[in-house]
Amino acid sequence: MNSKTVSSSMRKIVVTGAKGQLGSRLAESQNEGLQVVALDRSVLDLASPNSIHQALDQYEPDLVINAAAYTAVDRAEEEVDRAFLVNATGTNSLARACAERGVDLIHVSTDYVFDGTSTRPYRPEDPPNPIGAYARSKREGERFVEQAYDQTTSRWWVVRVAWLCDVRGHNFMQTMLRLGREGKSLRVVDDQHGAPTLARPFAQALLELAANPERVPSGIWHYSPEGITTWNGFAAAIFDLHGLEVNLAPCTTDAYPTPAKRPAYSYLDGSEFARALGVPQQHWREALAIEINQLNQEN
Repeated sequence: MNSKTVSSSMRKIVVTGAKGQLGSRLAESQNEGLQVVALDRSVLDLASPNSIHQALDQYEPDLVINAAAYTAVDRAEEEVDRAFLVNATGTNSLARACAERGVDLIHVSTDYVFDGTSTRPYRPEDPPNPIGAYARSKREGERFVEQAYDQTTSRWWVVRVAWLCDVRGHNFMQTMLRLGREGKSLRVVDDQHGAPTLARPFAQALLELAANPERVPSGIWHYSPEGITTWNGFAAAIFDLHGLEVNLAPCTTDAYPTPAKRPAYSYLDGSEFARALGVPQQHWREALAIEINQLNQEN
């Protein structure tokens, strides 16, 4: 939990999922207009309505950023009830509790609400068609947020993001680095298209929205860097920026079947959100290079 003593003129922000990839970056990021209180599941559990009400009553935030989610995409095919308990029912409980108290809400969602059959970047107004339990649970959560705020004057935003990653933790990047440093030949999927989205700049954009809510009308928005690549292209950039020579070959999705179907095309059009918020859209490779350089400096 991260709490700071600040002047009453600052907006107090509660972040859920404090120990997650995004939540931890939100807890660390700085914004002069905000007091950030990051709560993990031991304090605010989306599966427990009582903990939601208790946390909101204790911390009395002006806005909540919901970065908590059930994200085990493949396991969700077996744990359907658990996925919906957190991503749908839990989001509904949080949204209604916030709306009742006049608290603004930023809810983080996913490209998985689309079926991946598009041939152009997905826009916020494009009709969702979720495939799989995880995807359906996240879409249901979006609908619950919109419904909870339907009759209120408080503000809400659903911000979808795709291919969220970081230079730390357990994720695709760390797996590639481990295998690459072991000198193994690798085959990585080259027929799924999207844009790696670094957690730190995304967190900074969300806090910018929290500090300046008047810039962006309530509704569904997309966040994305510039540039489209594949998982194979992403892996190649990871190795290149780390100075690793790896025998990397492309393969198709069919070569690595998974319980949950992945969207073949996941690129979100984030240009409108960037313009409204007044933040630049970096190319994903530039953002990746910045994060790697910063990590090297910290170490």
